[in-house]
Amino acid sequence: MDVSRFQSRRRPTNALSSTTILPNDLITKAFSCLPVKSLMRLRCMSKFYNSLISTPFFIKMHLRHSSRNPHLAIASKQIFPCLRFIVPISKILENNLINFPFCLPYQLSVNEQCWLVGSCNGVLCFVYYSTITHNSYQYSWLKFYNPATKVESKELAYFEDHFNDSYFFTRYTFGYDILTDMYKVVAFHLIGDGKTEFKTVVRVFTLGDHFWRIIESFLVGPLSLNLPSERSGVYFNGYVYWLALKNCVRVNMAFESNGITIDQFVIMSLDLSTETHMELLPPQGFHEVPDLEPTICVLKDSLCFCHDFKQTHFVIWKMEKFGVVVSWTQLAKISYDDQNLLSIFSWLPLHISEDNNTLILANMQAHSAMIYNLEENSVEMLSNEPLWAFSKDHVESLVSIC
Repeated sequence: MDVSRFQSRRRPTNALSSTTILPNDLITKAFSCLPVKSLMRLRCMSKFYNSLISTPFFIKMHLRHSSRNPHLAIASKQIFPCLRFIVPISKILENNLINFPFCLPYQLSVNEQCWLVGSCNGVLCFVYYSTITHNSYQYSWLKFYNPATKVESKELAYFEDHFNDSYFFTRYTFGYDILTDMYKVVAFHLIGDGKTEFKTVVRVFTLGDHFWRIIESFLVGPLSLNLPSERSGVYFNGYVYWLALKNCVRVNMAFESNGITIDQFVIMSLDLSTETHMELLPPQGFHEVPDLEPTICVLKDSLCFCHDFKQTHFVIWKMEKFGVVVSWTQLAKISYDDQNLLSIFSWLPLHISEDNNTLILANMQAHSAMIYNLEENSVEMLSNEPLWAFSKDHVESLVSIC
């Protein structure tokens, strides 16, 4: 039997199979659905796979798929409040008693503090602080880390703060400039003497630069000087948002409603592409200054405004159309009595399910959290190990900004 015609069709064992088994576009689509851990292994299998997985086109395609499986970057009580664990939200909903192993990607010296600023496209941003020096200076710097690829940046964006002001306050938010494909960190520095209106100086650090730029100053102040959390601001769709008070002369460590009027509340919006701002009004249904500090968050690709109502309900509003005040719609209104919740605590939504029936809520004071089912009016308390209020939305990605 002549086998030569069969042998001629036989594929060499060391040849790449991408063009003979599946077209490249099908391989790309299939690979984009895989977890990062599997893709990192595939990169070692062939030059073709490595080249494909490393392209910006593939990285963005994979990110789009990965965003359908949201995670939370959970903060730690042991090194306060830094990264403890990355966990899929689906696992939290399936098992409210899930354990959170302690894992840090770095070591801190005794003279440093580290805060989780935020997560954007799978990359975590941390700000480090030195101890205050004898001449009242404190030094801070940034580092970036992708927990899926284990890629960590060097120390960047050194910044020097002075403590001689009557009020010292700097908070950071991390986001992505959609037009230029660049990542930016926004720093809000509060300046005031307790006698005149506060001013917030806004600085921007663009990765790839080596310095901070002052872009604008606003005559607004924070609602409180509490520890950084979502109160520091949120990133959404090319914009950074933070909740502030206009005509603000006095700020306390904790929010105090005395002396505040409803027209002082404003949502500041900073376009990361043009680095220009807008002032957005809260919902029209927010017509009474609450006793508890309101906050903003992002749920289901929408900016949300959350507040206490007469210490009887917790209300969540969703902005349907950017910048249009009348587009605020009520997403949820939760009775404290029905769920035996304490109205003395502020609550922060971390996640809402696609059907709008299940919420993960973090307690801003006690640092606990719960799963609340709106349809069944049921509550499941979550493990109190992490600092839930400092958690950040996160997705797995191949993005590297180092």
